[in-house]
Amino acid sequence: MHPNAFLRAYWRTELRPQVFVAMSFGDSYRRRFTDVIQPAIGRLEVDGEGLRAFRVDNSKTGDSILTDIIDGIAHSRLVLADVSSVGRDAVSGDSYRNANVLYEVGIALSCRLPEDVLLVRDDRDKFLFDVSTVPHITVDFTDAESATRILGEALGDRLKAQRFALDARVLMATASLTDQEVKLLSDLASHPPGAVRGWNPGGTVLSVYEHAISRLLDKGVIELAGRFPEGYPGYRLTPLGHYVAARARSGLPALVSTTRRDV
Repeated sequence: MHPNAFLRAYWRTELRPQVFVAMSFGDSYRRRFTDVIQPAIGRLEVDGEGLRAFRVDNSKTGDSILTDIIDGIAHSRLVLADVSSVGRDAVSGDSYRNANVLYEVGIALSCRLPEDVLLVRDDRDKFLFDVSTVPHITVDFTDAESATRILGEALGDRLKAQRFALDARVLMATASLTDQEVKLLSDLASHPPGAVRGWNPGGTVLSVYEHAISRLLDKGVIELAGRFPEGYPGYRLTPLGHYVAARARSGLPALVSTTRRDV
């Protein structure tokens, strides 16, 4: 399946407790995965849940490898790519890197935010211009203990960057909420996670929420989930929406009242 077709049809914002690992599958790279990458990822937690390393060659879904690649990149907490040099060109002598891994990096950069991706390499060869601005580190995989620590810290920094970016998005979305939007979010959040809500076009509730629905859709706080048998649309909170709703329901900071008398 073409990546664009998959992302349009199947991409969901829910993330699994795993780190997608793109790397060469050759025997010479097996130990760096088992001795360094897997342990470094295994020490990470998100919201109290441990993360695991996911490689498509270990997938048991039965889908095509391309589908597993795109699905894993789109729905993992982080994407880690080992872009170490794998050889040198016979004519120019320049180093080159694994083409399959770089293909997966390209997919990741097209559908994930920069803080979701980390590149790692074991060389100091000239780096590729197209990915030179993507977060990357150089690791000596022959020193497994040190490499595991360095990689774990770098992955932890990526998770912190994700948290910071999410917090910033929540603050921005919350700061521009109207009273109607707060009421709509409270309505949606009062139901079980994933619940879909809709309002009859002829009802008074929709007349109050109509503008709020449009604004929250633009902010990515709610999403269209489908249509009810009666024909009107149903909406649900996005993952971002759950954070925004929780912040809105916790109450905005109280302001100190002041009295001013014009003279």
